[in-house]
Amino acid sequence: MASKRVSQKDIATYLGVTEKTLIKLKKIHPKMNRAFQYADEEMKYKLIDAMYQRAIGMEYEEVQTIIEETSSGTKKRLVKTKKKALPDITAIKYLLVIKFGRDYNERKDEIEAMLKRLEKGEEVWTNEYRDEEDLGTIRVRKQPKK
Repeated sequence: MASKRVSQKDIATYLGVTEKTLIKLKKIHPKMNRAFQYADEEMKYKLIDAMYQRAIGMEYEEVQTIIEETSSGTKKRLVKTKKKALPDITAIKYLLVIKFGRDYNERKDEIEAMLKRLEKGEEVWTNEYRDEEDLGTIRVRKQPKK
């Protein structure tokens, strides 16, 4: 159920317990907790596979039911058509970037320029809130002087 996006609350209801009890059971019984983790992994792999199928294009079969009136009565016939979905360029780009890194990122040049500036120490990263600077919190990039 968890791998099919059923909520933890609905799973608890199906099992006849409260969500709070289910959470406690997951803490007490490591196998139950691993089952939920396994379900998440299974869903992730199914989604990645679906994206891969979109990226490379896939064949599928479309079935159409046709009902015809004839002199001898009503006839039903199925018409099956094989179709091919074209590859999805967005899925291709995403998988290339995730699997093979920034070499396939459309902003590759910007990323490399930023890395060079960081290596040379040309950029300083500070926080826009001065009171947080004392804590060593770094969040916002300070623009270099031109």
